[in-house]
Amino acid sequence: MTRRPAFWLWAAACLLGAWTAFRGIGAQAAAFPAGAILGLALLAPALAVGVWALRRLHPIRSLPLGHALVAVAWGGLAAFGLALPANAAFQAVLGKTAGPGFTAVWGAAIAAPVDEEVLKLLGVVVLALMAPAAVRGPLDGWGYGALAGLGFQFAENFLYVLNTIVLTGATQDANAALFTFGSRVVGGAWWSHWAMTAVGGAGLGCLLGRASRTSGAVAGAAFVLSMALHSWWDAPVLAGVALLPVKGAPILLAAVVAYRLSRRRYLSHFRRTVHAETAKGVLIPGEGHVLAFRKWRRKERWGVPAGEPRRLLARLRADQLALIEDGLGGLEPDPLAADRLRADIRLVRHRLNSAADPRAA
Repeated sequence: MTRRPAFWLWAAACLLGAWTAFRGIGAQAAAFPAGAILGLALLAPALAVGVWALRRLHPIRSLPLGHALVAVAWGGLAAFGLALPANAAFQAVLGKTAGPGFTAVWGAAIAAPVDEEVLKLLGVVVLALMAPAAVRGPLDGWGYGALAGLGFQFAENFLYVLNTIVLTGATQDANAALFTFGSRVVGGAWWSHWAMTAVGGAGLGCLLGRASRTSGAVAGAAFVLSMALHSWWDAPVLAGVALLPVKGAPILLAAVVAYRLSRRRYLSHFRRTVHAETAKGVLIPGEGHVLAFRKWRRKERWGVPAGEPRRLLARLRADQLALIEDGLGGLEPDPLAADRLRADIRLVRHRLNSAADPRAA
């Protein structure tokens, strides 16, 4: 990835976003070190759990950790940092055109959905440019969009820790950090940025996986829906802690529906490809069932002697999964990749059989 210009774009954007965020909140963090440290100590494990859970939601194999961290870093550094001046500029323009009273009430519901959803989704685009095979359809787009949103969510929650310290008179730093964690993580994480951007990411994944008028329309509709969900959350309606589940339910529901549709599309392709490759003799009967479940692949791996046989088995399963996913598309489809993978599968299978039974060599 480091040889691609998109990697350096990602790195520069993350550094710029981090610098911008530090200029905006660095003084607060330095003024209240105890609250800032406690906030980070509470939020960091929640972020780690969120990354693990979102990666595991892929039905066949977890999203690569490196790609996941790229998306999280974009959301937490580039998107968050750049959103601070973007939101301020948008609301300044809105204040001059619609008046300060209107902006005070509706400014966040108008500016944030546009600025923040665009910036977060750009993380999926940059990742696809860095690693074209990373985003091959709506399920990948959903996952990496959710991860970018999760990174943004983490940074925003830290900002709220600092803001809550100030609002409480800077006398109860620990209580402010605990209150923010309880309200925004325990109570509000279920329908926050990860869910909004997952919806837009699923549509974007359709377009990046296989560009067409239909996928373009789906991507546009999903993006508009993600902004609408964000605007709904920031709108001054259904105020009050008791109504938060009612207000957040549509956001979570949209993310769940987008995931289920993306998952069904992926699994349908998986089953079709397994059937076709089994008919060609590339896969043997029953192998598709093993490939479809992590627990069977793990159980199979421990049933093979350690060393070369286990490494060959891991390579065989990786090649087979790569062959199945190759048909999903991507930004830079390689028409020869499938044939290379089939040849490698046959070679590795022969070597694995020889390692298991030296007389077959």
